Amino acid sequence: MDDKKTYYVTVEIGQRSGEIRDHLEVNDANYDFEIKATEEEIERLERLFREAEEEDFTTFVKAHIPFLDNESQENVKEDGTLRKIYRMIYQLGTEETKRRMDESGMIH
Repeated sequence: MDDKKTYYVTVEIGQRSGEIRDHLEVNDANYDFEIKATEEEIERLERLFREAEEEDFTTFVKAHIPFLDNESQENVKEDGTLRKIYRMIYQLGTEETKRRMDESGMIH
C-alpha cells in the first residue's frame, strides 16, 4: 500500500543541498516545494541530496586549484544530480508544485 504523506522540501546549492520536513512550525523558514511521498521515496531523495553535497564539496575544492579545468567531470556529475533531484520533486509534487515548476521552466 502506498502510504504517502505530505512533505515540504527546500533545495539549496552548497554545503547543505536540501531539507525535507514532514510538518511546518509557525517560525519555519519558507519551503520551495510541497510533495506527497512514501518513506522509501523520501529516503531516495535524501540520498540524492547527500550525493549533491559530496559533489559540491569536490567541485569547491577543485575550483580553487588554478591549473585545473573548472568544467570538470565533477561539475557535470553535480549538475546531473541536481536534475535528478528536481525531476524527483516534480514526480512527487502536488499539482501546485508541478504547475510552478512548469511555469519556471525547471523541468524540460
